[in-house]
Amino acid sequence: MDRIRQTIRELESRRFRAMIEADAVALEALLADSMVYTHSSATTDGKASYIAGVKAKKWQYRQIDRPVEDIQVHGDTVVVTGQVRIDILIDGKPKIMNSRYTDVWVKGAKGWQMVAWQSTPIP
Repeated sequence: MDRIRQTIRELESRRFRAMIEADAVALEALLADSMVYTHSSATTDGKASYIAGVKAKKWQYRQIDRPVEDIQVHGDTVVVTGQVRIDILIDGKPKIMNSRYTDVWVKGAKGWQMVAWQSTPIP
């Protein structure tokens, strides 16, 4: 289980780095085709629309920190919960987000991929 937790920690770091670098190739590999990304605004994106938004600079991630992270392993499913701080430009407007999140990874034919993200702003 510790090995799976370490793998997921590394994948989360790779995913956040890909978001900052707008690396569509890395995101394509890390996100499952069925992924649902629920933003803190309650809007949602699927894999294709999320990657398209990152490439088009709808969201320009400048820095992402995760000071709190808990990883629960349930066989081939992992649930990550925690706190995330994101320095971002949304449609060119700067914003600092501080949220709690739930993130789900599943191990399938393509290895570990993220299938869901849900974040809620901390007031």
